Amino acid sequence: MLKWNDPAGLEKLLLELVGQNSVSGTRNEQTMAELVHRLLGTLPYFAECPQNLFIKPLNDKLGRSFVAALLDKGKCKETLIFVGHMDTVDIEDYGPLRSLAFKPYEYMQAIKDGFFGNDAAADLATGEWLFGRGVMDMKCGVAMQMALLEQLAADKGFKGNVLLLTVPDEETNSEGALAAVKFANELLSERKLQAQVVVNCEPNFASYPGDDNRYVYLGTVGKLLPGFYFVGKETHVGESLSGINPDFIAAEFLRRVEVNTDFSDYDGAEMTLPPICLKFKDLKELYSVQTPIAAAMYYNLQTFNTTPETAIEKFRVVAKDALDAACTRVLEQAAIYKNRTKLPVKELHFNPQVLNYSEFCKIVAQGDANRIERVVNDCIEKYSQLPDVDERELNIRIISALYEICPLREPMIIMFFAPPYYPHVSLKTAGAFERHLLSCADRLTERAKTEYGEAVLKQRYFQGLSDLSYFAVQDAEAVIDGLAPNMPSWGRTYSVPVEEIRKLNLPVINFGPHGRDPHKSTERLHKKYSFEKAPLLLRTLIDDIFDFFE
Repeated sequence: MLKWNDPAGLEKLLLELVGQNSVSGTRNEQTMAELVHRLLGTLPYFAECPQNLFIKPLNDKLGRSFVAALLDKGKCKETLIFVGHMDTVDIEDYGPLRSLAFKPYEYMQAIKDGFFGNDAAADLATGEWLFGRGVMDMKCGVAMQMALLEQLAADKGFKGNVLLLTVPDEETNSEGALAAVKFANELLSERKLQAQVVVNCEPNFASYPGDDNRYVYLGTVGKLLPGFYFVGKETHVGESLSGINPDFIAAEFLRRVEVNTDFSDYDGAEMTLPPICLKFKDLKELYSVQTPIAAAMYYNLQTFNTTPETAIEKFRVVAKDALDAACTRVLEQAAIYKNRTKLPVKELHFNPQVLNYSEFCKIVAQGDANRIERVVNDCIEKYSQLPDVDERELNIRIISALYEICPLREPMIIMFFAPPYYPHVSLKTAGAFERHLLSCADRLTERAKTEYGEAVLKQRYFQGLSDLSYFAVQDAEAVIDGLAPNMPSWGRTYSVPVEEIRKLNLPVINFGPHGRDPHKSTERLHKKYSFEKAPLLLRTLIDDIFDFFE
């Protein structure tokens, strides 16, 4: 008897997955992997074929692993890959109710008296929604995949093969998926199987404020993480007109870039959301009455087509404008101060510079190419194993170390890229199988409407970011040619295995449960659709895909 193959069983599985803390970037991710591995091991198929169930270490400083489960009935070579992530974002936003974030029903009991004052309260009152960290993003999708694997293993009529990859770290650097790609290539080669398509079960993400649609996606948005290092001219606060504050330069830049749709990408009627700042800080560690020497920020930039070269040149225009505006304001205010006080205020002169990282390195090197390598390697040795220094912080510290020996002492903005990089992937329809997948998506939307009364829309790109980015090479090589020279840690502590991805080079589909407010304390899952309708639609989608090979 199948234990996860009905709404009650699926919800029970989900609650067990949600109950295990697996915040990204913590050792709890390993405990989560062990739980998934143990649960899959209770299925009769894997009890009979333990050689098809794996828990594989990332060999990282947190001791994390991904889980792989292969359903191979020996009836064909064609294989579908399921990918899903088992980590979640942190729970700080739950405030005093943090201890209940992984206990949905206790959490809902605690908030029923009006903890929320918005539409989440109305959803809570209906009893149709399940609240808690990870219920939507994306442990319901993982539970759907596990339940379907159980069902397919017991179905004697199912002739395909399925490789389930359940990975950590999707919310941070996607180290789990990057490791799983290499493993998948090795396993498929060893078993003489042929991967055909990758299916993720990320939940629906709103395409615009107020969007409550269900979707099937035929690709996934890409992501660049452009960073900016701001240098001013330090001064004592008692001489505020004798220098320029890098925080001020950064503020002028942020005002011009934040949610600026000029940086959005377009593909037909679809449009990426505009960039948003993920980090903004100055680099002054201790209090003093000297202005900061430098500040830094980095942005989330979604892409359909934009390359690093294109992005950095667009940012260069805005950076120059922001830097010029900041310098001009200081000079104007100095002139006003001089005019009002009649004091002999010394006239300031600035020679502002906007440089990308590779241009900056040429100035620092001063003809000695090894100079850069020595500084970068020293930084990596000093900082890379510290628990409070992630990949983004490491890149900032490398630039700080290089700036210490930079001969240029003018206000400047140094543009760079930080990890992670997500390639954009979309379904191409040149081949017969790709056209078949497009038809599968069309039939899913029709079936959802006629059999379940649900309007499921078709989109080219999943905009929530996903590990699907690492299963196809489209323009990734050209992107990396522009990315690598401007990412300080590239090829040292971070890289993307293009050759491993090229071996797969698969079309991708995303179809999953429905919820609202991912990454918020109001994260919630619509139970009826996610436990009753979406699993049935997913099964028919998988059957429909394999019909191509009969």
